[in-house]
Amino acid sequence: MNGPLEGRTALIVGANGGIGRAIARALDTAGARLVLAARDTERLDRLAAELKASGIPSRTVGLEVTDDDALAAVVEGAAAEGMDIAVNNAGATHRPAPLGELSAADADRVLTVTLRGTLVAMQHELAALRDGGSIVNVVSTAGLAGAPGMAAYVAAKHGVVGLTRTAALDYADRGIRVNAVAPGSIDSGGIAAQPDEIKQQIGSFAPLARLGGPEEVAAAVLWLASPAASYTTGTILTVDGGKGARGA
Repeated sequence: MNGPLEGRTALIVGANGGIGRAIARALDTAGARLVLAARDTERLDRLAAELKASGIPSRTVGLEVTDDDALAAVVEGAAAEGMDIAVNNAGATHRPAPLGELSAADADRVLTVTLRGTLVAMQHELAALRDGGSIVNVVSTAGLAGAPGMAAYVAAKHGVVGLTRTAALDYADRGIRVNAVAPGSIDSGGIAAQPDEIKQQIGSFAPLARLGGPEEVAAAVLWLASPAASYTTGTILTVDGGKGARGA
């Protein structure tokens, strides 16, 4: 039985990390040919080797998202293979600090990688996508509210939410859908490195009383990228165990 993305090509920018790898696995299982881009090419190659079991070829490419020319080249290469889907998952964070104590270097790094990197990637992707294509940005619930001590990260994620909604309006006439997934507390990255009791405590703040898994974020990305979401654009889909239902 063919998967929902059979015959389609998907570029994943930021394919490393727990969520990035889960997205690659989900789109691979759904039948997409993948172009996997990230800084760490060794990890990318290991992921591509794992995905070979599906029988669908994938390609890896090293990428620093702050390099505009490199971004353009990666998108151009994916477009040459008939790019239908682009997933933007690259980002950076910083140590918690009140805004007045946040270093300019940390702020610049987070805004450059997370916001400007996504903006430039989307500019190239929107020009290269086939009509009827799909972009899915991975943001955060921090892009929908405040988070103490995380001013630059919150500002960057809010910015990507704004890019998502505006691009959805600008490119609707080409049938290009632009959406985002906003994960809450996910058992990945820094959280995954915590002791079990800390992870349980973090998970307890969600109404579902647990952490989310990277594969649950990937499932949301897959749905938004697929024809099943053909009438959905400009949407920010939260995967947060119900925390957002509490409001402010």
